[in-house]
Amino acid sequence: MTAATTTSLAEGGHDVRGMFDRVAPRYDAANRIMSAGVDGIWRKKAIARLLEGLGGAPRLLDLGAGTLDGGLEIVRRAPGARVAAADFSREMLRAGRKKLPAGVVIETHGADGHALPYCDAAFDGAFSAFCVRNLRNLPRALPELRRVVRPGGRLAILEFFRPDKPRFFFDRVYNAHVLPLVGWAITGDREAYRYLRDSIAQFRSRGELEALLRAAGFDDVAGQPLFPSGVASLVVAS
Repeated sequence: MTAATTTSLAEGGHDVRGMFDRVAPRYDAANRIMSAGVDGIWRKKAIARLLEGLGGAPRLLDLGAGTLDGGLEIVRRAPGARVAAADFSREMLRAGRKKLPAGVVIETHGADGHALPYCDAAFDGAFSAFCVRNLRNLPRALPELRRVVRPGGRLAILEFFRPDKPRFFFDRVYNAHVLPLVGWAITGDREAYRYLRDSIAQFRSRGELEALLRAAGFDDVAGQPLFPSGVASLVVAS
């Protein structure tokens, strides 16, 4: 297996890059419908925390940038920010570039989160929404984030974590049955949204990710659940 193929796989062996390339044209529509727009509220909250104290012109990395919703929210809140949007799905980035308003510049880079093509301390902060769950080797990828974020910089991770306690509606009803059906109806890709369901159930808890971030060299790590309670969580580290 080649390195390029290996790094496109999640921990469970799923071809995540191929999956995102397939669903890219309908990805935004599926997200909005499945979350009833709440994903936008989560993203705004996470980016507000990311930008605290970083000044008016920070250098920022959006890892797993997808269709650039995160990058667009960053430049909306901090017009002077310089954003590098990195994703290994070039089709997702291509879909995102079509959304850029005239005059808005977000650099897009096809990149692997396990070996980022940036210098040490290149960024004042980094943002990642629903990406780290799709990385094959977190003990390798998280130190890469630590390397490219300057000392004292901030990392904000928005993610679906494995719950500490079973949630009847979200785990046994919505994620198990509703989410795959809705995703299939919108994108035509049943397997992608089965993967989404399974990846949440098999991922780490928020506490486990926080421990990995500390091991990677982030000293100040704190997480909080986001509304609706227990569905998504925000982890901020510096």
